Amino acid sequence: MRIPFNRFLVFIGVLVVLSAIAGSGLAQGDSGQCPALVKQALTELGQNCDALDRNSACYGYNRVDATFADAIAEDFFHEPADRAGLAQLQSLATAPLDEAKEYWGIAVLNVQANIPNTLPGQAVTFIMLGDTEVENAVPADEVVEPGEPINLTTSVAANLRSSPSANANVVGSLPSGSPLVADGKSADGEWLRIVYAGGPAWVNTSVVSAESDINALQVISKQNRSPMQAFYFRTAIGDTQCNEAPSLLVVQGPNSVKVNINANGADITIGSTIVLRILPGNIVQLMVVSGGATLGGLVVPAGFTVTAPLSPDGKTLAGDWGSFRPLSQEELDDLQTLENIPSNLLHYPIVIPTADEIQAALELFSQGATSTNALTLGAAARQVKCDGFKLTSPLGAWGQVSTTFYWDAAIGATSYRLHTPEGTVETTNTNATVNLSGTNVDNLSWSVDAMVGDQIACTAGPVTLIRDISLKSTPVPGPTSPAPVCGNYICEAGETYYTCSLDCYFP
Repeated sequence: MRIPFNRFLVFIGVLVVLSAIAGSGLAQGDSGQCPALVKQALTELGQNCDALDRNSACYGYNRVDATFADAIAEDFFHEPADRAGLAQLQSLATAPLDEAKEYWGIAVLNVQANIPNTLPGQAVTFIMLGDTEVENAVPADEVVEPGEPINLTTSVAANLRSSPSANANVVGSLPSGSPLVADGKSADGEWLRIVYAGGPAWVNTSVVSAESDINALQVISKQNRSPMQAFYFRTAIGDTQCNEAPSLLVVQGPNSVKVNINANGADITIGSTIVLRILPGNIVQLMVVSGGATLGGLVVPAGFTVTAPLSPDGKTLAGDWGSFRPLSQEELDDLQTLENIPSNLLHYPIVIPTADEIQAALELFSQGATSTNALTLGAAARQVKCDGFKLTSPLGAWGQVSTTFYWDAAIGATSYRLHTPEGTVETTNTNATVNLSGTNVDNLSWSVDAMVGDQIACTAGPVTLIRDISLKSTPVPGPTSPAPVCGNYICEAGETYYTCSLDCYFP
């Protein structure tokens, strides 16, 4: 997930002070056979829950208690490696560490959330550790699991929007003839959900043609969510028997995909790994391990944490998110257990940020950010030298049909992804040329991801360019050219050319 550094500048004065303050730890001290039991539990977890289907739960390690919407057989979801569909599930509870009984409960859930079916196999992974409980908060009449996707083709240049509304912001544009795949529709049937730049977006039905009946698609809305996309959770309050056995809820989204979830009434957007727990005083704490999390207007980067008060029943927030600060060294040490979660259960391995990396992020915040050097850290940030990575050209206006974009290298990156309204270009170079003839926007934004394999290390930008209107009235051949697209403006046809005012462009 892309986390603009300049959003944090208001916090710098507080962060510099708080960076030296130690937060509360997850546990104190070690005890007996705890480390060996935790190691055994995590090893068996990888075997028990391998290849878990989407919208499913797995009994990971002793002990897990579950309740279901309907009566079940006595041996259903009874022992490690058992699995169940989330649509059946009402709640899951994992047991705290008990060395005598050799218990340390673990459960794994793969939640579809708002991930389109056109991203097969992708899901949000929940890992419940220790004394943790999760309860489904999506009513049965609001549950939806998208069906089979259908193929589309844009019939004209098409804008893609962040939600199914002409009032929603444009997240990208595609030229006529572009292939798309839709897996859902809006309640009014006017918009289709597709995938763009790794995440969900919406396109109007008027600008696409479909290979099959779009009426067969499921309605997707804020009122129609997948099982467990909204949930209530609790964790134990207080110390566990040893540092290696915390009671936590780990939530990991797919790499480079923004995912929306609702935890105890709080809307959270992630493209990363976060950890949730309950603190004394009925306080919910969110810790970001990699990528970032967005909570309303607050963006929390890796290595930082925020808290919020809960209502007496723990099911809604009783105040705003606050206490934004870096994770303490004690918290970082206690989270180290998460690095031992088997990688076959994850979208990418969990790597806990170090105090030095968090300090480096603080220094970047304090240096400020402009539209030309705004920087975002991703899951692979520790493998790349991101501080010299920035966009270099163009930074002002655009208007040429073929525009070459340039950026300074991120040392250690294996490739780059250039994002423009025309789509994404992957390259190993530090420049790429894009044909912008079909771009129907005045303000063009572009950004570049520095990649390590298929993981984002850091993102430079976005930079917004203003269309150079002096290039819009350039005569072009008329009879042999396609008619220009003008929106609310007028293009006048001459004998051999069109003369266009203000906002016309030529497909």
